[in-house]
Amino acid sequence: MNSELFKEIGFTQRETKVYLALIELGTTTIGPLTIKTKLQASKVYETLEKLQEKGMSSFVMVSKTKHFQASDPKEILNILDEKKRLFKDIVEELKRKQQSTQTKQTVIVHEGFNAFKSLFNRLADDLDSKDYYFAFAFKNEYHSNATKIFLSNFHNKLKEKKIKDFAIAHTSVKHNIKNTYKSNTNIKIRFTNNETPLGIIIVKDKIINLIWGDRPTAIEITSEQIHTQYKKFFEELWKQSKE
Repeated sequence: MNSELFKEIGFTQRETKVYLALIELGTTTIGPLTIKTKLQASKVYETLEKLQEKGMSSFVMVSKTKHFQASDPKEILNILDEKKRLFKDIVEELKRKQQSTQTKQTVIVHEGFNAFKSLFNRLADDLDSKDYYFAFAFKNEYHSNATKIFLSNFHNKLKEKKIKDFAIAHTSVKHNIKNTYKSNTNIKIRFTNNETPLGIIIVKDKIINLIWGDRPTAIEITSEQIHTQYKKFFEELWKQSKE
């Protein structure tokens, strides 16, 4: 067992040692615990009190002697859930502060595959069924299996959240586009012979320009004015395009 993981839920090394000893010994008195942990009795008592405060141990009196026992290991999951709830509140507060200080127009460059992936994960998390995802598709990039898999998986996440998912592509890549998204029934795709911007995403108050290659890059522009212009252009071209 990797006892180091107990640090992740706030256990000290001594608390971990005593708790694992309780698990192995079952209900026990202080003597066997000191032998098992190789700690002084005073340190064991002190640690048991800390574990009791965490809800991870308890005791019963038998003939005026304390018998200690470990709490159900499932309590660890409750500790994790509580920490997750607390951090969720912190994250929400940090997001509110960040949004209050952000300017109305920003440009962020996400360079490298991990940054690229993180951006798409954030998009999938932030969008919900009331939102939309409009995209001007790539051209040559659909020859890459890595691109196909990445984009197909992302659009499947949009499908799970029932997000309005529209894309416009050039007719020259119709076969590759349809093949890429053949398993996705959510995305609506239309094709045009007109030249369009390539790799452009339109969501909420921003547009994202994607550049795929050996080092994928995404340029995220937050601007209500630019977003409105692109969205209007997309919707007008959508009406003219064909399935």
